[in-house]
Amino acid sequence: MICVYPADCTDFSNNGLGVVSPTSCTVTETLNGEWELTLVHPIDERDKWRKLTDGGILRVPVPAAMTPQINLVTQQYQTTTYDVEVYKVSTSRDPLRLRSGTGTKYKILGKYKKGTEVIVIEKTSSSWYEVTCPDGKHGYMSSEYLTYVRTEQQSTTTNVGFRNDVVEARQLRDQPFRIYRVVPELDKVTVYARHIFYDLLDNMLKNVKPASDAVGASVVKSISDGCLSEHDFTFYSDLESTASDVSFENINPVEALLGENGLTSKYGAELVRDWFDVFLVSRVGTDSEVQIREKKNLTGISIDVDMTDAVTRIMPTGEDADGNVLYLPELYIDSPNIDAFPHPKWIHLPVSEAKEVAEGDNYKSLTSCYQDMRNAAQAEFDAGCDMPTVTLKVDFVNCKDTEEYKQFAALSDIFLGDAVRVVARRLGFEVTMRMTQYTYDCLTRKYTSVTLGTAAETLEGTTISARQLVSGSISGTKLMLNSIGSGHLQNGSVGSLQVKAAAIQSAHIQTAAITQAHIAQALIETLNANAITAVSAKIQELAAGQITTDELYASIAMISTAQLTTANIINANIEWAQIESLAADIATISKAQITSANIDEANIDWAAITTLSAAVASMVKADIGTADIDWAHIKDLATDTAIITQGTAGELYIAKLAVTEANMVSLTVGELVVKGSDGHFYSVSVDENGEVVTTLKQVANDDVADLSIHGTEKLIEGSITAKTLNVQEIFGDNATIRSLIAANIDVDTLFAREATLNAINAMDITSNTYLKLMVAEKADQSEVDALGERMDAAELKITPDAIVSTVTGSAQYKADLAAASSTGGGVEFVVGTQTGTTASWKGNVSFSELKDGQQITYWLPYTSGSSVTLELTYPDGTTTGAIPCYYSQQSRLSTQYASGNVIRLTYRENAKFLTTTVAKGWWTDADSNTDTYDRIRHGTVKAKENCSYFKLIVSDSEGYYLLAAGKSFDVSKPILYLTSTLTAGYSTSNVYLAYSSISVRNHMSDFTGTTGASLYLVGTLVGSTFLPAETYLTCTPPTEEDGLTYMLLGIMTSAYAMNLFPEHPLYRFVNGAFQPLSQVAYEAYSEVGEVRTEMRTAIEQTNAAIALKADQTTVTALSSRIDSAEQQITPEAITSKVLQSAQYAFEKADGRNYCLNSAVEHKFVDGYYRLASGGTTTATGQRLDLSDDFFSHSNGLSRMLFSFDIKRTNVDASAASTAGVYSGFWIYYNLYGADGTTVSTTGRGFYLRTSDANFAATDSDWVHMTYGVYNFSSYNPISVAYAYIGTTAQKGCTGTVEFRNFKVETSETWTDWSAAPEDIYGLSSRMSNAESRITQNASSIALKVSTSTYNSEKVYRGSTAPTTLYTNMLWLDTSVSPNLLKRYTGSTWVAAGAQEVKASGITIGPNNVAITTENFLLQLLDPSDNENVLMEMSANGNVGFKQLYADEVISDSVAQSYAGSSWLWVEPSIETPTETDFRSLGEAVQTLNNKFLPNDVTIYLPWGWETYEPSGVVIRGISGPGKLTIYGYGENSILNSYIKVHGCFAHICFQNLYLRESRTLNGSNRQPYLCEVTKCHFVEFTGCTLDANAITYDSVYARSSHVFLYNCGLYNALQGLECYLAQGNVKDCCGSCSWAMVSYASLIIASGTVPAGSRGTGENGLLYATSVTTDYGTAIPTVTPDETGLLYATTTKSWRGSWRSDTLDVIQGVYYDSGYNSSLNWNRGCMWFSNAQNLLWGCTVKSATLTLHRKTGSGSSAAKSVYLCAITNTSASGTPSIAKNYGAIGTIGRDKQVTFSIPVDAVQGLADGYYGGLCLYETPYDFGSSTYSNAYMRMSGTDTNYEPYIECVFSGSTAVG
Repeated sequence: MICVYPADCTDFSNNGLGVVSPTSCTVTETLNGEWELTLVHPIDERDKWRKLTDGGILRVPVPAAMTPQINLVTQQYQTTTYDVEVYKVSTSRDPLRLRSGTGTKYKILGKYKKGTEVIVIEKTSSSWYEVTCPDGKHGYMSSEYLTYVRTEQQSTTTNVGFRNDVVEARQLRDQPFRIYRVVPELDKVTVYARHIFYDLLDNMLKNVKPASDAVGASVVKSISDGCLSEHDFTFYSDLESTASDVSFENINPVEALLGENGLTSKYGAELVRDWFDVFLVSRVGTDSEVQIREKKNLTGISIDVDMTDAVTRIMPTGEDADGNVLYLPELYIDSPNIDAFPHPKWIHLPVSEAKEVAEGDNYKSLTSCYQDMRNAAQAEFDAGCDMPTVTLKVDFVNCKDTEEYKQFAALSDIFLGDAVRVVARRLGFEVTMRMTQYTYDCLTRKYTSVTLGTAAETLEGTTISARQLVSGSISGTKLMLNSIGSGHLQNGSVGSLQVKAAAIQSAHIQTAAITQAHIAQALIETLNANAITAVSAKIQELAAGQITTDELYASIAMISTAQLTTANIINANIEWAQIESLAADIATISKAQITSANIDEANIDWAAITTLSAAVASMVKADIGTADIDWAHIKDLATDTAIITQGTAGELYIAKLAVTEANMVSLTVGELVVKGSDGHFYSVSVDENGEVVTTLKQVANDDVADLSIHGTEKLIEGSITAKTLNVQEIFGDNATIRSLIAANIDVDTLFAREATLNAINAMDITSNTYLKLMVAEKADQSEVDALGERMDAAELKITPDAIVSTVTGSAQYKADLAAASSTGGGVEFVVGTQTGTTASWKGNVSFSELKDGQQITYWLPYTSGSSVTLELTYPDGTTTGAIPCYYSQQSRLSTQYASGNVIRLTYRENAKFLTTTVAKGWWTDADSNTDTYDRIRHGTVKAKENCSYFKLIVSDSEGYYLLAAGKSFDVSKPILYLTSTLTAGYSTSNVYLAYSSISVRNHMSDFTGTTGASLYLVGTLVGSTFLPAETYLTCTPPTEEDGLTYMLLGIMTSAYAMNLFPEHPLYRFVNGAFQPLSQVAYEAYSEVGEVRTEMRTAIEQTNAAIALKADQTTVTALSSRIDSAEQQITPEAITSKVLQSAQYAFEKADGRNYCLNSAVEHKFVDGYYRLASGGTTTATGQRLDLSDDFFSHSNGLSRMLFSFDIKRTNVDASAASTAGVYSGFWIYYNLYGADGTTVSTTGRGFYLRTSDANFAATDSDWVHMTYGVYNFSSYNPISVAYAYIGTTAQKGCTGTVEFRNFKVETSETWTDWSAAPEDIYGLSSRMSNAESRITQNASSIALKVSTSTYNSEKVYRGSTAPTTLYTNMLWLDTSVSPNLLKRYTGSTWVAAGAQEVKASGITIGPNNVAITTENFLLQLLDPSDNENVLMEMSANGNVGFKQLYADEVISDSVAQSYAGSSWLWVEPSIETPTETDFRSLGEAVQTLNNKFLPNDVTIYLPWGWETYEPSGVVIRGISGPGKLTIYGYGENSILNSYIKVHGCFAHICFQNLYLRESRTLNGSNRQPYLCEVTKCHFVEFTGCTLDANAITYDSVYARSSHVFLYNCGLYNALQGLECYLAQGNVKDCCGSCSWAMVSYASLIIASGTVPAGSRGTGENGLLYATSVTTDYGTAIPTVTPDETGLLYATTTKSWRGSWRSDTLDVIQGVYYDSGYNSSLNWNRGCMWFSNAQNLLWGCTVKSATLTLHRKTGSGSSAAKSVYLCAITNTSASGTPSIAKNYGAIGTIGRDKQVTFSIPVDAVQGLADGYYGGLCLYETPYDFGSSTYSNAYMRMSGTDTNYEPYIECVFSGSTAVG
């Protein structure tokens, strides 16, 4: 939003004077220059535009750049005091000479007369003293003529360095701009403003002259301190360079900073402004990755290449010892780019430091001077002086939404000073450019244009232009960047000339073709031009004594003011003219649009115009003597005096006529009706005698048209007579109708709060169904009896027992009560489900739709980003979509709340405030401060009475006042806690809905309560009005019914202090119990009670009234009230209202168990947790969840009691990690760290020891144990995390320990075990689910029967045919292998597969199998025990497969569970890999990739081995609760590789890993990442050394992941840790990188020590590194990586008794249609690598892999083992001779390409010539009747694109080139 503030405002965090609604608003900012705003606002009805006044301040959105993070430089000086001796010249008469040396032969430097005092610096000898003279000269004088005078003290100031304070970066806020010009128009106002920084234009510097050694930062401070007027600006600078000739005298601070020879030009500074903070730093912005490639003809994109200032030849000069100009021997230095220009472009470069000194302490040789001159020239070339000046302008408004423009869209994400790479191949250059200017639309919050430049010289504002300063602030005129001197423009073409203010004394322009000229003001004495052709000329003011021109032609000419003494126009063709003011003898025209006018001469004294045709004529003032007007249509005529002498027209239509005074010559009207002084209307007419007569006028039906009186109008008369009165509703607060006469009254509703009817005459009103009575009739007694029966039924429904029974028995109650408890009823508690820092908040809810006004309480688990949205997931899986969140009006919620905060959110639809409507959104409470973790702040409230602070206040319709006895208040308005004094009639926002500590004695001075007890407000409740009793605060609930209502205020935190709750449920003592009542139930109970009383009274009166019939009106009224009451007391209504009342949340009560699922039994065997299924784990403990309110109910863990049952069997803890410990119990809680912000989790509890008095090694039965009371409050917990049984100290313990019935309570003493209320109330739904599953699975359960039943009812199985036969009976013949299914035809058995057999919906044919049934069950039984079902699939006709039981499911769509060992080892030297031993880390990881990890797994690297994995290690898709640890041994197990971790939701940990990059550079570029982590939940590096070896860009790169680096070293990388859309934590790390940490749109939190290097952020990323220290660690030298080679198979062939000619596949195993026989020849698939010796001869192979591709359709569909051998054959000749069999190297599935680690010996043998090739060979065995061997498969050969290849790492190569 855009807000207005008063001129003296300095705080822009609120909305100031209010929000304005402009139609357009743009800001333009130039680097080191202007920051201007232009705003257009309509003349609105609410007069918002009137707030826009000169000097006022506007706060507007600007691009969300970051202020620079700088080391704030403060120069430090040290003052030293010393003594000096003063002598005077004591010659007799002549002056004393000062010489350059100690003798008369030295040069004379000066002469000083007698009496001159000098300071003796050193007594060089007895004859000569070194002195300093009064004029500053330094030399030597003869001591003979010097006489001692005195000793003085002097001091010297020495620059001793700098002090650096870090100023962290932050995002720019909405910025303030001060209005300096307001231009109102008829329908709008245009406002011009400049940034508040330019307030410094109005200040003054008298004289600032810094010392020559002063650094830029010190000069900035001097400018700030030197301002003559006080100001609110704070300056920051990191400039450490010095400059010469710096002086600012009698100028304003802006010119001192930005002007010519200002600080920015002297020190190369760049400027950033944020409110009153001014940053002057060495660089603004960052180097982005955006690259722009120039293309032809892109509309809105322009690239300007200017070669003018390019320099390609530099002639540097110095000074020799004699003061002469010193030239280089070669004279000049050429640029490497000199050939790119048509001729050399020279400059002369004086080099001040290149000054020869022939002798003395400062000796400098010519050679050294020459080198300085060459270096200075080269520095200019390095700085880009030989490059063209390039300017890129992007107009986003004109850019099209097409593919070719997409690259420019990236510019919308960069900010001022950011750099991009621009490649213009067509123009022959590639250059880095920076954004130097932008224009930004503050309403759409998008750039409309940006300008990029190449060098500082191109930055507008390097010197201040006139448009950057107010007029007169600098003498002289500056145009753009350069000042225009005297000169003439001749025969030149000026493309665009922009002149703000130019005083041109004389301009002689021969010919000027000006495409576009914007001239704000031109004062031209004489302008002589033969021809001026202007396509567009905008001239605001032209004052000229004479303009003589033969031809003046303009397509569009806008002249604000033209004063022409004489204008002779021969010919004027004017297509369109807009003239604001034309001063002529006769002509006052506000606006005239003339399509065509050819006027040779016009001298018009008076004009009579018969016809005037004009499209639009706007006349401000028109004096018309005579006007003949054929026809005039006047919509509005407003005039004080209108004199119409004659009107000739057919008709005169006047929409509205407001006449103060009217003189009418003639007026004709049909009828004139006027209102008299008595209020009546009279018709005025003239009788036949000419007399004016009046007649009382009655407004009849014909006088009022239908629908002519609208709802907003009033009809007020004393009498209404109407034939027909037809209205929808008649409402009257008080209607006294004396007479109502109507033939028919037809009304839907006739409602009067009070109506007195003297008489009502009606023909018939019996037809109304609600008035079934004649006025004189009475009701029948039967109706009264019926009402009595209804009342009796109603009373039965509203007894307390009936209400409780109805509520607790409803399905809704059972389903929702758990949700109601966690949400506090009505306001649901939602825990955020996002997994990292993000602005996209998520969560799950129990309700199924959003409603306007709905509230939730939201737990924020991670820090937020900007522009928060909230997406909630309903129980059915659908979502609300991402809905914007706001914290005030339309301000988006961003990072106001830190993680670990509870936030109340309210959902609104079509929310309106002021003139704005928001379609939908979530709003937080008004207070978004982060200190509200223990309070909830309310909005602004107004006081009805004076209120003192630190008390509770309540309210009625007039405002708030103090809570006190006897002062009633409205319960629909919140009870608030006031923290500041509040005066009647005034407002405050210092009020809270909830507060952590409130003194109750501020209300009742003698009050004493009980810690932990509830505090109630006592009184009576009538409707919504609550009247506090005399003793209105108590902690003691009633024990009998007292007729009072108790409102829960909060809980006592001490005897005198209370924690105020935000909601206040009502309680009453009803039917023998003190119990909560919702407001609705309470009102329903009260209302029905009133009805019951009234009914009984009415019935009694009826019975006693001599059997008279009851008055029907009373019966009807009572009937309506009973109808209403009955609707409120239906079971559904009561259940709904009570559940919504927030009263069924679980309350604190003695004996309540806060441990959830506590009935579950837990077993530990030999110190490790045993699963319920019997599976073993490596866990030594088990987590137990606790109730959400345990922390508050235990008063911050200050009172806790624990109990449980235990059973021990053969327990021996003598060998436990901690001797004697066999188990333990712990409470884990959260607390703040030392920094006050970091939250950590820790636990406290107790060990169970064998030395305890209650210990027994073996228990005969369960034993009950109790522990407590425990108080953890002194450890400052902030919340509870969970409970935990077991401990790592029990490792080594033997025996069995079992637990059950855990109970955690806050009672006075231990109570018997009971389930937590959450568990109890969840049992209903759990039971329902169980019953549902039993019902659904009933058929399956019934089918799990014995084999005999199966045989008799389904298929008979056996080796012999059954004896009892029936047609179509099925028999599975087990006497043959494979078993054969047969069908009995009625006479014989036939094979069921030989022909189609149909039985019971089963069709089995030779080419198809079909099963048609409504219920399906497939079971695989254990052959040895048919009762054991090994696999089962079941389904019914309504759904698909409901259940599938199988030990393992292999499918790409199903994540397999890892069931292997918890410990894996990498052993490169092993001969044959096993399920736990692997040759490489990659192969070990492959067994876990894409698996579900139920338990922890650790992979150990080999001790004493340096392993190589040139293709990298990829960890992918590992999920589950388990943790994967890659464990190394530091320098004793170096891994030469790189690592990628992708899509893992399990915890991945690298511990003690030493990882070194083994790849080489990619050309001249680095490899991207050493460790790449993407889309992972949590990846940890602990104690690792990550050596990028100067090859990779990043040590660790994290994207969409959370990484944690602890105690790690990061070396030899450009960037240590880079996070993009991720979260990183760095603690106690060391090392050295160019950039230690970089956060792009991420969050990095560092603590302890961090690696050396810069730290950066981008895209609003956050990096918290306060109080950290830099640790360089121990430097690791880079090493040359070992070489990596690829050997592709040159020949592949398979041998099967002979060399096969039918295929080049590499075949393993054997295939044979008839199954196994001993004479089979088994395939040997051979591979030769003829280049092995060429590449590897004389080398040492360090690691090797073999990559194979398995073809489809060969062998088993499952993955099978690959067996590798080395052969001596060098070609496909003879029988392959196996030299060495390496066994299985791994498994491979169909159509898979797999890389196997193979023994180094195999490839070393190829290199050394021991082996000729490799082959795949499966050792023969008897595979029975199967058609192929177990490991039969075909690998792709050299005739495919998947030929085998070897990749190896080796050293010792002597090859070159």
